[in-house]
Amino acid sequence: MIGIDISDRSIKIAETTGKDDPVLRTLCWSPLAPNLMRRGVVQDIQSVIDALKKGMTSCSPVTIAGGDVVASIPEMQSFVRVLDLPVMAEHEIEEAVQWAVRRHIPFDLDRVYLDWEPLSPSHEKRRQVLVGAAQRDVVDPLLTVLDGLGLNVVALELEAQAVARCLLPREAGEAHDIQGVLVVDLGATATNVVFFDRGAMRYTANIQLGSDDLTQKLAHDLSLLPSQAAEKKVTIDVGRKAEATEAAVALRVGVLELVHQVERVVREMTVQLPPEERVRVILLSGGGANLAGIIDMFAQVFPGIPVQLGNPWTNLRGEKSRNGVNISSVDAMHFVTAIGLSLRQTGYVS
Repeated sequence: MIGIDISDRSIKIAETTGKDDPVLRTLCWSPLAPNLMRRGVVQDIQSVIDALKKGMTSCSPVTIAGGDVVASIPEMQSFVRVLDLPVMAEHEIEEAVQWAVRRHIPFDLDRVYLDWEPLSPSHEKRRQVLVGAAQRDVVDPLLTVLDGLGLNVVALELEAQAVARCLLPREAGEAHDIQGVLVVDLGATATNVVFFDRGAMRYTANIQLGSDDLTQKLAHDLSLLPSQAAEKKVTIDVGRKAEATEAAVALRVGVLELVHQVERVVREMTVQLPPEERVRVILLSGGGANLAGIIDMFAQVFPGIPVQLGNPWTNLRGEKSRNGVNISSVDAMHFVTAIGLSLRQTGYVS
C-alpha cells in the first residue's frame, strides 16, 4: 500500500508491504514549489502532477513497486466530530446526521463529502456516531492529480486518521483500551490536534501555526535570512530557561504561543466532550516535534499530563527489520502521516 501526503511545502510518500506484519519498504520525499498548494488546496493541477511524478522517483532505498494508493486530505479543510443522536431506525440515521452536522460543521453542507460510522452500540435513548466531512473543492482537484498519474486510488483519508493509525496500536482490542490520548502533529505550516479515546477519534482541530512560522519569527526578530534562522533554530533548546540568548528567548516565545493555542483547543474540546473523556497523555509528532526542549514547553502548559514523542514504528515490524530503509526516528517524524496512510490495509480501527 502506498501512502501519499501532499502538503503546502513538500510531498512525502511511504510504501509498506504485508497486512498482518507490515514492513516499511521505501520512503520518498520531494520539495514542492511555493503556491502550487495553498492551505491544502491544489492551485495548479498539472504542476502538482509533475511534482508528484518527480516525488515518486525520489525514493530510498528502492523505487515504488506500485499498487493501491491512499492519499491524505488536509485537516484544515476537513471536519471530524462525534455526534450524540437519539436511537432510531437505521434508514433514518442518514437524514439525522445531515441535520445534526449542520449545527457543527464550519462548511456549506452542499459543498462537502460527508461520511459517518457508529462508534458504540446504542444505549436506551442515545447513540454516538463519528462524522467526517471534506470540502469538494479540496477533494476533486486532488483526485484529478492522482488520476492524472494513473494511480489506483482506493481511499482519501483525513490526516488525523493517518496520524492516529501510525502512532497508536493497530489491533482493535488494544485500540479500544486506549483512553485520552491527545496527538499534536507539528507540521511546517500548521499543527493538527487529534483526541483519541476508546478506539476512535473524538475530536480534531487545526491550528494555522507550524514550525516554519517559528523559523520566520526567529528570522524577523534577529534580522536573519530564513536559511540562517533555520540553522540557528536547531541549535536551541527551548526547554532550557537558563539559555537566555536573544535567539533562545525569541524562539521560546514563539513555541509558547503555539502551545497555548493547543491549550485553547483542548479547552474548547473539553466543553464538547463528556467529563470522563479527558486528556491523559500527549503525543507529539511531525517534524516540529524534533525541536529540542519542546516536550518541556508542553509539560509547562499542561502540568500533570505526561508528554512524550510518538513512535512512528509502532505498527511496523521491528526497527532491525525495516527491509533496508535507513532512517532515524527523528527523520521518520516527518513521515508519520504518509506511514499511517500506507497502513490502511492493516485493518486498524480508527
